[in-house]
Amino acid sequence: METLTTSLARRVLGWILLLLLLLLVKVSHAQPTGCTGSDAGGQPATNGLYAEYFTGYFQDNQTFFNDKQNPPGLRRIDAQVNFPSAASWGNLQPTAGSGTAQDADNYSVRLRGSLRIATAGTYTFYLKSDDAAYLWLDGAALALTPTTASALIDNGGNHSTRTVAVPVELTAGLHNVLIHYGDDCCDNVLVWEYEGPGISRQVVPSEVLCTAQQPGPLSPRTLAYTPASQALVAGNAVTSGVPVVDDGGSAITGFALANTTPLPAGISINSSTGALAVTASVPAGAYALDVAAINANGTTIFRNAYQFLVTPGLTGGCGGNDLAGNPVTAGLFAEYFSGYYNGDVNFFTTNKPGFTRTDAQLNFPDDASWGNITSVASGPVDAPDVFSVRLRSSLYIPTTGSYTFYLTSDDAAYLWLDNAALEAAPQQSEAVIDNGGNHPARTVATTLRLEAGLHNLLILYGDETLGSALVLEFESAEANIARQIVPAAQFCTSVQPLQPLATRLQYSPSVLRVQTGLAGVSGMPTASSASAIVEYILENAADLPVGITLNAVTGQVLVASSVPLGDYELNIGARNAGSTAIFNDVVEISVIPAPPTGCRGINPDGTLATSGLYAQYYKGYFGYDLTFFDRTPVGLSRSENRLDFDGESWGDLASVASGTAQDPDGFSAQFRGRILITKAGNYTFHLTSDDGSLLWLDAGALATSPSITNVLIDNRGYHPAETLTGTIFLAAGLHDMLVIYGDDSAFNVLKLEYESADAGVPLQVVPIASLCTTGSSAPLPVVLTRFTTETVAAGIKANWETAQETNSDFFEVERSANGKVFEAVERRKAAGTTTQRQAYTLTDRAPLAGVSYYRLRQVDLDGTVHFSSVVAAKWNGNLAQNLTATIFPNPTSGSFTVRVQQPTEQPVQLELLDMQGRVLRRETILGQAAQSYTVQPGHLPAGLYLLRLTTSAGRITERLAVE
Repeated sequence: METLTTSLARRVLGWILLLLLLLLVKVSHAQPTGCTGSDAGGQPATNGLYAEYFTGYFQDNQTFFNDKQNPPGLRRIDAQVNFPSAASWGNLQPTAGSGTAQDADNYSVRLRGSLRIATAGTYTFYLKSDDAAYLWLDGAALALTPTTASALIDNGGNHSTRTVAVPVELTAGLHNVLIHYGDDCCDNVLVWEYEGPGISRQVVPSEVLCTAQQPGPLSPRTLAYTPASQALVAGNAVTSGVPVVDDGGSAITGFALANTTPLPAGISINSSTGALAVTASVPAGAYALDVAAINANGTTIFRNAYQFLVTPGLTGGCGGNDLAGNPVTAGLFAEYFSGYYNGDVNFFTTNKPGFTRTDAQLNFPDDASWGNITSVASGPVDAPDVFSVRLRSSLYIPTTGSYTFYLTSDDAAYLWLDNAALEAAPQQSEAVIDNGGNHPARTVATTLRLEAGLHNLLILYGDETLGSALVLEFESAEANIARQIVPAAQFCTSVQPLQPLATRLQYSPSVLRVQTGLAGVSGMPTASSASAIVEYILENAADLPVGITLNAVTGQVLVASSVPLGDYELNIGARNAGSTAIFNDVVEISVIPAPPTGCRGINPDGTLATSGLYAQYYKGYFGYDLTFFDRTPVGLSRSENRLDFDGESWGDLASVASGTAQDPDGFSAQFRGRILITKAGNYTFHLTSDDGSLLWLDAGALATSPSITNVLIDNRGYHPAETLTGTIFLAAGLHDMLVIYGDDSAFNVLKLEYESADAGVPLQVVPIASLCTTGSSAPLPVVLTRFTTETVAAGIKANWETAQETNSDFFEVERSANGKVFEAVERRKAAGTTTQRQAYTLTDRAPLAGVSYYRLRQVDLDGTVHFSSVVAAKWNGNLAQNLTATIFPNPTSGSFTVRVQQPTEQPVQLELLDMQGRVLRRETILGQAAQSYTVQPGHLPAGLYLLRLTTSAGRITERLAVE
């Protein structure tokens, strides 16, 4: 019984001891004794260590973790320091600079807190890492920028997984802990273990860790300059404000620059106040300053505490202040905003910027290039998102010319220049580059002419998510600028005043008449503008047929030969230093039919005859007095397509008329030329006018002072629109015509119609195709007095002479074997316009054998062609008897073979000539009676060539066609 009782008692005692042991274990895993207060993030303390993850590898530089430009991208509580593999870290993206969510690379971490030691004694700490890792304890762990020398464990450097162990005597209680770790690439391992009295080697458990550090003597905790940057032009000196410092409870005893080695001489710090200074000797550049603050407990280094942006000297007369009132510098005035503007230009007026700074240039190709903008952007420092920026500047253009700008962005970006850049809410339609919308990095380019000098520039940009890129480049062949990032020296942070736009643009004549099938070009316009016109723009190009273009530099309108018949009003923009002013219907293009058959000669203004009538306008109304035109000077001359006018169809008569452009008054006009009658018969003319008008035909129309006695229709007077008619028999052919018209006031109507039952012509306005601007007495463009040919030793020589030339372009001598089909021999440049005798000669050095025929083709500047009479010539000189040559293939696209036959064996000289007689190739063939010879002429342009074979007996010439 006793034995049983004793056994039962022992069992009960055993269960009690087991329960006590379990209770002790549970208590030992609770929050460590004394873990109170807050962690470094301000949250209540708990088990584990407070962890801050940074982009980039710290490379054993302990100040890396106190960098104003690289704040932590991730903060969390790590229960233990037990990361034996890449996957054990969890997802560190996007803070990690590279790698994946399962295998991060290029990051660093700072772990802070305290460790509870239950039993005093010797403890061994093991720090395993790949790459660098350091461990500090107690007071050394409180420093924001601890020294490497004060670390308990130094496992620094780039290396594979390696463990460093260090024993240390510790008292019971809480001990501050600081661990720095970084991974450059590849494996990323960090494990912290310990062993000591009653503790076998193990990962330091969460239960003995506390996220709060324990009070102790502190080195300086924070330092801030406001503002934290300053821009200045090289050659100037400035001083920053003094910093605000949290001294950690012990007074600051001094300041120092911690990175003097990479800085130029001339940058210094006041050791007592912390104020930073730049002297005038400091060269242009961006200088980030690390500032050390010192108190009795140690030194803390604050990396990138301040930045001086020393810009190049200002160019182009840039002066004044920037938009914040600071002295102007090179670069752009940049305002950064929280949130994505999403193309809404009002965003920048309804929101306030989070900060401003001077950006030297627009070169932000990736997330990491923006610097620290986390005060306005979400995401880590190297991957900012959801922010916007407004950049304003004056852009210096060194040389007037064409410039191409390239704006690359992800996401939306817009660029404005000149006056448009000054608007608080600029119009998207006025942006010279529209790269709006949400999109990956995309480049949009534009080319425009800019005047030398300063131009206002505005760029709005925003990033919603993912990549954030903004780059502005330019190039100009005229300024010898290769494509490049627009350099800082081209910008300054002030803006220029509003510039007035062009107020007037005028073409003279305001109507450009071009014959169908021919090309034409207008004169250069005149403009009224406070600054130079640097570019002309055809604003309604989309509404015009292909072939009507504008010279952006001169403003001349170009009309291609393919433009169809019709009248086209052009709206032209003139851009100066302010912006572009649009002038609607400023010039008209009238593509007219070819003149009727026989319509030749020169108009009074020296231009060649065209379809239509030649008009001369005068100030004042002639009334009944026909001598008005003898004593009144011509105020305006131009050609008109037809006589069918009312108030708004007269065009620009401002130089001769009163009233308005839509209702001119007080003017008179004479319309001269000829009318083509295709079939003889009686024709009735209808002349409608308000006020007076008259019509003469044939001889009456040629009089210098026309007589009322032979007028066909007399509709003079002061009256509303009235139609009078006149009937006359007209033979087929051209008939001289004169119409006189005048308007006193009020309405101004003029219409000329005709009809003929005999010729089957219904009543209609006399069409332009039946009208000619010159009369029968008009001089011809070219007066040819002689064209002859003669046989000379070198070939057939053509000779010709002219008595006068007007707008003559060139002469071309043509020849024919049958007098019907002609081919060009060669051309001579004409004299152009002259009243002096001109003599020309041209020798056909490869004439056709026997009798051939020659004529002269004369071409005017407008493309009009005239032919001379045909003359015959005979070529027998040096003709080789019984010498024949056959060319095959002919036509050829490369080499060809010549088969030569001659009665006796003798050498043959072979020459290849162009149609101007120039020898392109010369070689000698062996003297066989019959032989074939292959010629390799090399690359020849397509066209006709001559093959000339010469022996001692003479020569023959054959034609060769090259395709």
